[in-house]
Amino acid sequence: MGGRYTCAIYRLPSASDFDSVLCCGHYGRWWMAQKTNNSSFQGARIRPYGERGYLLDQLSELERVAIEQALSTTPPDGFDEYVIGAENLLVLFQRPTTECVLHEWLADVGNSVLAGSNHSRRIEVPVRYDGPDLATVAAATGLSEAEVVAIHSAPEYRVRMMGFAPGFPYLDGLDERLHLDRKASPRDRIEPGAVAIGGSHAGIYSVASPGGWHLLGRTELPLFQPEHARGTVTDVREVFALSAGDTVKFVVI
Repeated sequence: MGGRYTCAIYRLPSASDFDSVLCCGHYGRWWMAQKTNNSSFQGARIRPYGERGYLLDQLSELERVAIEQALSTTPPDGFDEYVIGAENLLVLFQRPTTECVLHEWLADVGNSVLAGSNHSRRIEVPVRYDGPDLATVAAATGLSEAEVVAIHSAPEYRVRMMGFAPGFPYLDGLDERLHLDRKASPRDRIEPGAVAIGGSHAGIYSVASPGGWHLLGRTELPLFQPEHARGTVTDVREVFALSAGDTVKFVVI
């Protein structure tokens, strides 16, 4: 390999459950040396993204949620930020970093997955259904306003991912009868706490922002509280009311 390179073999725990992977070279290229049938990250793919990032895809829902939660609480050395896509996860470091660092950290995350660790919670969100789009949603779906409220508040939603604003949850589980295209003319400003639907998702606006979702109601539950941040030691739960993997139940008030 020459004096400039180091080569080490790592095995994700445990030997019977994870892939053997070979980390070698300055840019940390990985080659899968062996596949097992019950690997927690079997089928996951990691690709370099720019000079200091890695794109993770082909993840199961359990894997994606576990990784996102771990990035928020116990990130790898040199971690900068992460960006969530609908089907992938981008991990960015403060400087160019070998994949060895990421894979060693993923091994620890894998231990939590194997142990069945689950940090998700069930959050009840009180909602006053008096939104400005309630009547138009009822007309567009052929339902009464009372039926829209009953259908929207019936499911237990799962937080699929967080975006487009800090603390904004994309919620899976919206009844198909309420699937609507987003508004053709977005509002210039939507206040925090607005409970909304757009496409196949439900959501809650966490900060004042423009938006094109249909507003059904509002909640007083604060989703984003940056004043609680205390640097790198802050518990993410103190700043964000919801995290990926949480269950949300809307409660009519």
